[in-house]
Amino acid sequence: MEADIRLMFDSPGCSIRDFRCRCTSCGVSGKEYQEHFSIAYIRKGNFRFNVFRNELDAYSGLFLFCKPGYEHTVGHVHDLPDECTIFSFSAAHAELLESQAPGLKGFFRNPDLHSILVKATPDMEYLHHRILALLERPRFPQMEAEQLMADLFGRLLAGADKGPAPFSDREKRHYLPLVEEVKIHISTHFDEDLSLNALAAMSHMSPYHFNRMFRQMTHTTPYRYLLNVRLQEAAWQLRHTARPVTEIAFATGFHSLEHFSAAFRKVYGKPPSGARA
Repeated sequence: MEADIRLMFDSPGCSIRDFRCRCTSCGVSGKEYQEHFSIAYIRKGNFRFNVFRNELDAYSGLFLFCKPGYEHTVGHVHDLPDECTIFSFSAAHAELLESQAPGLKGFFRNPDLHSILVKATPDMEYLHHRILALLERPRFPQMEAEQLMADLFGRLLAGADKGPAPFSDREKRHYLPLVEEVKIHISTHFDEDLSLNALAAMSHMSPYHFNRMFRQMTHTTPYRYLLNVRLQEAAWQLRHTARPVTEIAFATGFHSLEHFSAAFRKVYGKPPSGARA
């Protein structure tokens, strides 16, 4: 397989690589060997991951868990190149992750099960976006990156029993990339006054059709997705900065302190001030 692979972060416990496929035609790769336990977030594309009599239909919006010590092949189902963020772990760190994921005991203990797919939730996608944006800076605080990763892995392992929903090839080819672009736009512009009509126009769909496809592929509405991103960002700032609550509310896209406080309490079960570290 032809690909650009860039090391973005490296520590004794975990490394992060940006993987961008550069194959120009569909086909199946040669056998590749998995050396480390890894979790890959699929940002774009669609491919078949073949390992030990199992074929996984991997596409954007999913996490791919892979055990070390086996061979696999990758087959492209169409000409949409895949892009992934690959988190690779040392043996000791992988054991720690295993101990924190009781719902994945069957995966870790089954010698015939080498890989699984897990559907990303909006909060996982937000954390992945934050990590990627942070690592793209010329200089970034390592502790902040590690804290974001700890939050991501904690939520991912807690929700790892949620498998992907099946989509048709047409939906994956035509609609999934458009929805992924909208999710990235929301995560980047959450502090702006976004509208359903504007997001639908980005996808070249009517508002009704866009809303239906977005719900089908994310299990939530565009508004709920936006609200989740805003609240995730606000919660992070409350825990890790000394900014006033009112300032955080307006900086994350809320138009009033009352709306922010009510939404925050509904999701987290406490007022914003109670989320201070």
